[in-house]
Amino acid sequence: MQTEKIIIDDIKQILKEVGKIDGEISPESDIYSELGVESVNSISILLALEENFSIAIDDNQFIQARSLSKLIELVRDSK
Repeated sequence: MQTEKIIIDDIKQILKEVGKIDGEISPESDIYSELGVESVNSISILLALEENFSIAIDDNQFIQARSLSKLIELVRDSK
């Protein structure tokens, strides 16, 4: 089982690479409106999370998870 820090670091890395976010990612910042992730990249983020953590994420739950902290919670709950 992955430790909490590894989960957080992996999600941040996915957001930076796939979501093209530069700089620090605040846990509560909206990844779309505040950090500039384009909605067209959201499916790629979803697929990267599912592949990286070997999980299936419900599309509707993913749509509601708009911050790093919500994505962390979503990944934890999907394991």
